[in-house]
Amino acid sequence: MLSAILLFVYFVSAAAMNEHGPVTSAAKPVACHFFSYENAEKLLGQKVTASDGEESKADGGQKWTCTFTTAAGENGPRLFFAIFRDGTEEAAKSEFQKVRLSNQTHAGFEEWPGVADEAVVHTDGKNFQFVMLRKGVKTLRIKVGNSNGVSFDELKSVAASLAAKLK
Repeated sequence: MLSAILLFVYFVSAAAMNEHGPVTSAAKPVACHFFSYENAEKLLGQKVTASDGEESKADGGQKWTCTFTTAAGENGPRLFFAIFRDGTEEAAKSEFQKVRLSNQTHAGFEEWPGVADEAVVHTDGKNFQFVMLRKGVKTLRIKVGNSNGVSFDELKSVAASLAAKLK
Protein backbone atom coordinates (compact mmCIF):
# COMPACT_ATOMS: atom_id res chain seq x y z
CA MET A 1 0.00 0.00 0.00
CA LEU A 2 2.79 2.41 0.88
CA SER A 3 4.48 1.79 -2.46
CA ALA A 4 1.20 2.58 -4.26
CA ILE A 5 0.92 5.88 -2.39
CA LEU A 6 4.53 6.79 -3.13
CA LEU A 7 4.06 5.92 -6.80
CA PHE A 8 0.94 8.11 -6.91
CA VAL A 9 2.80 11.04 -5.28
CA TYR A 10 5.66 10.64 -7.78
CA PHE A 11 3.33 10.77 -10.80
CA VAL A 12 1.39 13.74 -9.45
CA SER A 13 4.60 15.70 -8.77
CA ALA A 14 6.04 14.73 -12.17
CA ALA A 15 2.86 15.95 -13.87
CA ALA A 16 3.38 19.35 -12.27
CA MET A 17 6.80 19.73 -13.92
CA ASN A 18 7.91 20.41 -17.46
CA GLU A 19 11.35 20.73 -19.04
CA HIS A 20 11.58 24.35 -17.82
CA GLY A 21 10.71 23.68 -14.18
CA PRO A 22 7.60 23.58 -12.04
CA VAL A 23 4.23 24.55 -13.44
CA THR A 24 2.47 26.69 -10.86
CA SER A 25 -1.16 27.64 -10.68
CA ALA A 26 -1.10 29.73 -7.50
CA ALA A 27 -0.22 33.02 -9.21
CA LYS A 28 -2.18 32.73 -12.46
CA PRO A 29 -1.42 34.04 -14.95
CA VAL A 30 2.26 33.30 -14.55
CA ALA A 31 3.78 35.36 -17.35
CA CYS A 32 6.40 32.89 -18.61
CA HIS A 33 3.89 30.10 -18.94
CA PHE A 34 1.21 32.39 -20.42
CA PHE A 35 3.64 33.56 -23.12
CA SER A 36 5.11 30.01 -23.32
CA TYR A 37 8.63 28.79 -23.69
CA GLU A 38 7.66 27.38 -27.09
CA ASN A 39 6.71 30.85 -28.37
CA ALA A 40 9.89 32.40 -26.95
CA GLU A 41 12.11 29.73 -28.49
CA LYS A 42 10.32 30.03 -31.84
CA LEU A 43 10.87 33.80 -31.88
CA LEU A 44 14.45 33.84 -30.55
CA GLY A 45 15.54 30.78 -32.52
CA GLN A 46 17.10 28.87 -29.64
CA LYS A 47 16.52 27.47 -26.15
CA VAL A 48 15.70 30.05 -23.51
CA THR A 49 15.78 30.47 -19.77
CA ALA A 50 13.24 32.66 -18.07
CA SER A 51 12.43 34.49 -14.88
CA ASP A 52 8.95 35.43 -13.69
CA GLY A 53 8.02 38.45 -11.62
CA GLU A 54 4.83 39.72 -10.02
CA GLU A 55 3.82 42.93 -8.31
CA SER A 56 0.72 44.77 -7.20
CA LYS A 57 -0.17 48.11 -8.74
CA ALA A 58 -1.33 51.17 -6.81
CA ASP A 59 -4.81 51.01 -8.41
CA GLY A 60 -5.38 47.49 -7.09
CA GLY A 61 -4.31 45.85 -10.34
CA GLN A 62 -1.53 43.35 -10.92
CA LYS A 63 1.53 43.13 -13.13
CA TRP A 64 3.19 39.85 -14.13
CA THR A 65 6.49 39.89 -16.01
CA CYS A 66 8.80 37.43 -17.71
CA THR A 67 12.23 37.85 -19.25
CA PHE A 68 13.35 35.18 -21.71
CA THR A 69 17.11 35.03 -22.32
CA THR A 70 19.15 32.87 -24.70
CA ALA A 71 22.56 31.32 -23.99
CA ALA A 72 24.11 34.43 -25.59
CA GLY A 73 22.90 36.43 -22.57
CA GLU A 74 23.25 40.20 -22.91
CA ASN A 75 24.72 39.85 -26.41
CA GLY A 76 21.79 37.90 -27.83
CA PRO A 77 18.12 38.64 -28.28
CA ARG A 78 16.08 39.04 -25.11
CA LEU A 79 12.33 38.97 -24.84
CA PHE A 80 10.52 40.99 -22.19
CA PHE A 81 6.86 40.17 -21.61
CA ALA A 82 4.34 41.72 -19.24
CA ILE A 83 0.67 41.22 -18.45
CA PHE A 84 -1.10 44.06 -16.67
CA ARG A 85 -4.52 43.74 -15.08
CA ASP A 86 -5.75 47.18 -14.08
CA GLY A 87 -8.44 47.88 -11.50
CA THR A 88 -10.75 49.41 -14.12
CA GLU A 89 -10.99 49.57 -17.89
CA GLU A 90 -10.53 53.34 -17.70
CA ALA A 91 -7.20 52.85 -15.89
CA ALA A 92 -6.10 50.34 -18.54
CA LYS A 93 -7.07 52.74 -21.35
CA SER A 94 -5.23 55.61 -19.66
CA GLU A 95 -2.02 53.61 -19.20
CA PHE A 96 -2.20 52.37 -22.80
CA GLN A 97 -2.65 55.94 -24.03
CA LYS A 98 0.42 57.15 -22.09
CA VAL A 99 2.63 54.57 -23.78
CA ARG A 100 1.05 55.25 -27.18
CA LEU A 101 1.66 59.01 -26.88
CA SER A 102 5.30 58.53 -25.84
CA ASN A 103 6.01 56.39 -28.91
CA GLN A 104 3.70 57.49 -31.72
CA THR A 105 5.96 60.22 -33.12
CA HIS A 106 8.88 57.82 -33.65
CA ALA A 107 9.61 56.11 -36.95
CA GLY A 108 8.33 52.55 -37.13
CA PHE A 109 5.30 53.12 -34.86
CA GLU A 110 1.93 51.87 -36.15
CA GLU A 111 -1.58 51.31 -34.88
CA TRP A 112 -2.59 47.65 -35.24
CA PRO A 113 -6.37 47.46 -35.64
CA GLY A 114 -8.52 44.36 -35.32
CA VAL A 115 -6.39 42.42 -32.83
CA ALA A 116 -7.80 43.65 -29.52
CA ASP A 117 -9.62 46.69 -28.16
CA GLU A 118 -6.41 48.64 -28.85
CA ALA A 119 -3.07 47.52 -30.25
CA VAL A 120 0.15 49.17 -31.43
CA VAL A 121 3.45 47.93 -32.84
CA HIS A 122 6.82 49.66 -33.02
CA THR A 123 10.20 48.64 -34.41
CA ASP A 124 13.35 50.28 -35.66
CA GLY A 125 13.99 47.26 -37.89
CA LYS A 126 17.10 45.91 -36.18
CA ASN A 127 17.51 46.79 -32.49
CA PHE A 128 14.07 46.38 -30.95
CA GLN A 129 10.51 45.26 -31.60
CA PHE A 130 7.57 46.24 -29.41
CA VAL A 131 3.93 45.12 -29.37
CA MET A 132 1.31 46.34 -26.94
CA LEU A 133 -2.34 45.37 -26.91
CA ARG A 134 -5.24 45.92 -24.57
CA LYS A 135 -8.38 43.87 -24.12
CA GLY A 136 -10.69 45.21 -21.41
CA VAL A 137 -8.70 45.66 -18.18
CA LYS A 138 -5.77 43.53 -19.42
CA THR A 139 -2.78 44.78 -21.37
CA LEU A 140 0.06 42.76 -22.88
CA ARG A 141 3.45 44.22 -23.69
CA ILE A 142 6.14 42.35 -25.58
CA LYS A 143 9.55 43.83 -26.34
CA VAL A 144 12.42 42.06 -28.08
CA GLY A 145 15.81 43.68 -27.55
CA ASN A 146 18.79 42.92 -29.81
CA SER A 147 16.14 41.82 -32.29
CA ASN A 148 18.31 41.42 -35.39
CA GLY A 149 17.19 38.14 -36.98
CA VAL A 150 13.84 37.99 -35.12
CA SER A 151 10.82 38.03 -37.44
CA PHE A 152 8.53 40.97 -36.67
CA ASP A 153 5.66 39.26 -38.49
CA GLU A 154 6.15 36.17 -36.31
CA LEU A 155 6.16 38.36 -33.18
CA LYS A 156 2.87 39.89 -34.28
CA SER A 157 1.45 36.42 -34.94
CA VAL A 158 2.40 35.29 -31.42
CA ALA A 159 0.93 38.50 -29.95
CA ALA A 160 -2.35 37.94 -31.82
CA SER A 161 -2.56 34.38 -30.50
CA LEU A 162 -2.00 35.66 -26.94
CA ALA A 163 -4.70 38.30 -27.42
CA ALA A 164 -7.12 35.51 -28.26
CA LYS A 165 -6.29 33.84 -24.92
CA LEU A 166 -7.19 36.95 -22.87
CA LYS A 167 -10.61 36.84 -21.27
